[in-house]
This record gives sequence, structure tokens and C-alpha cells, in this order.
Amino acid sequence: MKLLLVDDELTMIQIMEKAIDWKKEGIQKIFVAYNADEARDILASSEIDIMICDIEMPGESGLELIKWMQDMYPEVICIILTGYPDFNYARSAISLGVYQYLLKPVAFEELESVVRSAIERAEENMAASAVSDKEKDREISDPVKCVRGYLEAHYNEIITYRNIESLVHMNGDYINREFKKSTGYTLMEYIQRYRIIMAKKLLRETNLSIADISAQIGYDSPAYFAKIFKKLTSLTPREYRARHERE
Repeated sequence: MKLLLVDDELTMIQIMEKAIDWKKEGIQKIFVAYNADEARDILASSEIDIMICDIEMPGESGLELIKWMQDMYPEVICIILTGYPDFNYARSAISLGVYQYLLKPVAFEELESVVRSAIERAEENMAASAVSDKEKDREISDPVKCVRGYLEAHYNEIITYRNIESLVHMNGDYINREFKKSTGYTLMEYIQRYRIIMAKKLLRETNLSIADISAQIGYDSPAYFAKIFKKLTSLTPREYRARHERE
């Protein structure tokens, strides 16, 4: 099981990381994000099972992040941990299918119990998914999910409309429109964005050169990669890596 902690309070993140014996509870790896943008990157590049998320954060709120996550990664179980006892927040969380809504300060015994229950739910979902996988040979019922999975698996390759049309047996322009309705991005925008997400992961977690990272994510030209990276993040790859190292 993989857990994502999302909170703009560094102290709160550190307390949650250390207060509970996560490995004992079945959590093999913990990811940390201090805002919604970082959380999106992690959700897109790692297979997260459970997310514990604050609501009030700079920029995009936790509820907006959860809404996006439910559209893109509905299998992730979300627990809200917030210091704002607002009924409207709670009502919104329920409408988004949040697993549990907890208020700070929370007793760690309670948090531990809720996470344990969420792990059981995640295991049930995984078992159900495994049964389904034995059949995601059946015809694909959701072409957008099918295309998204294909793009994420082949993002570092050359992808053409012909590839997509062959995959779902639909007109490329039609699937492009449906894909944008569902994700907010055209096919090419999504590929570009996903490449940058994977570049961020490599910049954070490896010492690969900018040229090597560029090649690994599908860009032949490091200069063009740097241009796209800055366009989408407002930082050069080197600036992004340096900022992460400081953190």
C-alpha cells in the first residue's frame, strides 16, 4: 500500500509521518505533497492507494484536488484531515465520496483506526479489480480511460492519431473532443503534460542529466524539453531540481 499525505503545514506532515507505525499498518511507502499541484504530480506518476488531504491550502483547495482525483483516479481512497469544522466542507466531502472526514487535532489512535479501515477497503477494491482484469478481453466500455492508460504507458514514444483510432476504433477528432471533455486536455496536451510530470519525478528522484531525462520522456532535443518544462512550470529543469534539493 502507498499513502500520500497532502498538507501545506510542514510540521503536520512530520508529525503524521512519525506518530504512526505505518509499516505495521501495511503502508510500504509514504509520499508527501505540500500543495495540490505537487499532489497531482505524485498521483499521476505513482500508484497511490490512500490519500490523507487537508482542505485549506494555498492555490487550489483540497476539495478541488479531490474532485480532480475522483475523475482521474477514482480508485484512490481519500481521507480529509482539516482544522476547519465547516458544515459546507463536510457536505462537499460527502458528495465527492470522501471515505472519512476528520478534524484537527485528531487523536492518533483515531487516525490509525481510520487508516486501517481504509486499507481494508483498498484491499477489497484491489481484489475486485483483479477479478475484473481477468475478464478492463472484453470490449473497452470507456474509451477515454482506455486512451488515457495508453498515453501514460507510451508517453515517451511517438503517438499519432492513427494509434489512438486503432486502439478504440473511433474517429481521432471525436475521441479528442471526448477526451478533452473528460480530462480538460486535448490528447497532445495530455501527453505533453504527462511527460513533464515524469520529468519532475526524475529530477526529484535521480541524478540523471537534463539531456538523459529529456530522452527518457520522449524529447530528442534537451533545449525543446527545457522550453516546454518552463512553459508549464515557470521554472527551468535545473531550477526545479535545485528547489527540490533545498526542500
